Amino acid sequence: MNFLKNNRRFSFSIGTDIAWEKAYRTEITQEGNVLTTVYLFENGLKVTNVARKYECGAYEWCNYFENTAKDSSEILTDLWDCDCSFPLESEQPRKPGAYLPDFKTSTRVYAPSGSNYFPQEFFVQESPWLNIFPGEVKAYSSHCGRSSQGNAPFFNVHKNGKGYLFAIGWTGQWYCEIGRTKDSVTFRSKIADTRFRLLPGEKIRTSSVVVLPYTGDVTDSQNQWRRLVKNHFSLIGREGRKKYAPLCASVWGGMSSQAVCDRIDAIKKFHLPFEYLWMDAGWYGQSAKPSSNEFESDWSLHTGDWVVSPHIHPRGLKDVSEALHKAGLKFLLWFEPERVIRSTPVATAHPDWFLPNPKPGESDHTLLNLGNQEAWTCCFETLSSVIDELKIDCLRWDFNFEPLDLWRKNDSPDRQGITEIKHITGLYRLWDTLLKKYPRLLIDNCASGGRRIDIETLRRSVPLWRSDIQCPANYEVTHAQCHHFSFNQWLPYSGTGTGRLYEEYRIRSAYDSALNANYFFSENEPFCDTPDKIAFLKKYIEEYLKVRPYFSEDCYPLTQSSENSDIWAAIQFHRPAQKDGILQIFRRENSPYERATFFLRGLNKASRYLFTDADGGEFKLSGKQLSTRGLTLEIPEKRKAKIYFYKEIDS
Repeated sequence: MNFLKNNRRFSFSIGTDIAWEKAYRTEITQEGNVLTTVYLFENGLKVTNVARKYECGAYEWCNYFENTAKDSSEILTDLWDCDCSFPLESEQPRKPGAYLPDFKTSTRVYAPSGSNYFPQEFFVQESPWLNIFPGEVKAYSSHCGRSSQGNAPFFNVHKNGKGYLFAIGWTGQWYCEIGRTKDSVTFRSKIADTRFRLLPGEKIRTSSVVVLPYTGDVTDSQNQWRRLVKNHFSLIGREGRKKYAPLCASVWGGMSSQAVCDRIDAIKKFHLPFEYLWMDAGWYGQSAKPSSNEFESDWSLHTGDWVVSPHIHPRGLKDVSEALHKAGLKFLLWFEPERVIRSTPVATAHPDWFLPNPKPGESDHTLLNLGNQEAWTCCFETLSSVIDELKIDCLRWDFNFEPLDLWRKNDSPDRQGITEIKHITGLYRLWDTLLKKYPRLLIDNCASGGRRIDIETLRRSVPLWRSDIQCPANYEVTHAQCHHFSFNQWLPYSGTGTGRLYEEYRIRSAYDSALNANYFFSENEPFCDTPDKIAFLKKYIEEYLKVRPYFSEDCYPLTQSSENSDIWAAIQFHRPAQKDGILQIFRRENSPYERATFFLRGLNKASRYLFTDADGGEFKLSGKQLSTRGLTLEIPEKRKAKIYFYKEIDS
């Protein structure tokens, strides 16, 4: 706990003065691995820092600001929720000259891109641009008010087998700077562009920070990070919850109840081992008409009117809920509570619940103000009512809105950032309250795909649809493979979709810790109508359930992530406790190579391993051979996906 006790770790200014130069007193309490430090300033400002140390050596903290005075506080500025220096092996400033520095031994900053409807999401491209030298500072931020749009709020600073992983916990607009000195690395992060005074009695929280010091190479450090998220942040596998993220079969919400029930009947009849029925958008709106898929009707004009459409579902989805639960399925239902169409009943009846747009003609959308208590209460009660009535097991929470401009337009000059802070803390309180009321409820965090992924959403939800690039029924398969490599560096649990084409290469490329099978999605397309389709679904869904347990374990990319069509791509997932794992190998459609060699990680050189081909056949190799000569595989067919299970058999 010495790091927490001996460092303030954050900084801010009160008026024109640095806070730590003002008069204050400190109260410190410790309960187990939690350290609470309260700073009491003479002007009535109370700042509480709640910090935690995990057994793996990681640290986490969050700050709370409260005005205990009868008058408004002075303006608070330069509020850095993390403002720390961490020791790192000495490095000399970069000098101009004819020779480039040795980039392999220099300090590198691995900062993944966000989810931006792009093949390389949550991806770090290996290049000299990753390096940082003494005197240099790199700046990063989220875009448009969503935490993993533009840039993801995760960072890995590495030099010569040591380093630090950083994460920012804020689901809005964050900003950070990473700097290098001769003997240290500095990390500063905050909510962007805040400058505000607190009203009498007002209390707010700001962004949280997680720091994981580590020893090892970059891949090893990413696995340490995955274990931290899995063991201490994610709700998956907690007491009373399922051990793994869900396997879903999805349907369009605008299709008729009868069509949905026909799909449920098929799942039950053919013993397809799905766990959830995922109903997407289109089911709501008092006057909404049926739509067999997402490209028909006016369903999008009813977002915010969370009444089940009587024209689509005459029994209010109760028959669907009864049918799927009777079939042993759980119910996942799509919502988008924050984005509301202006013409919906709630928006016209309570305009004060929504953030006013200075240019109302610009958009049909408006933003429910979760900082408004009446709006918050209505949202909570509406969701609770649907959860209770339809026995919802997973709440799919979408957010197809870029809120930053609206937040800022609703701030007064002396309260910059407050609208965003109130909204985001209202979101956290809403999710926390729902999870407390429904202890087994799962929240699926979607925001045009994975654009709201951060440490605060990860502790409350799981991103079951991490990228909208997989929305097309025949999306580019290579993109799923790229995301499999990149997202898994940072997240032990995230989800993908299969698309609607019955192809082995496609579905094996979609396997991940959560999976949504889209074959049932459209009312216009047949499903389970031929023996071949039934056999396909049964075979690969059962295969998926065999490989799913590995995806939340240690992850080792054996090739670099690339969208090129003329390569092989390979990745390994290893379970240290069970001494086994899987390999996923993809020979892409234009690859001229029939053979490739891969060097596996995490194995015991003194042991032997049994490899089982998912398509049939076995072979044995020693750990020594695998580490020195590698594993050579031959795949004669182009556009082929292979899966190999392996396990230690003797030592």
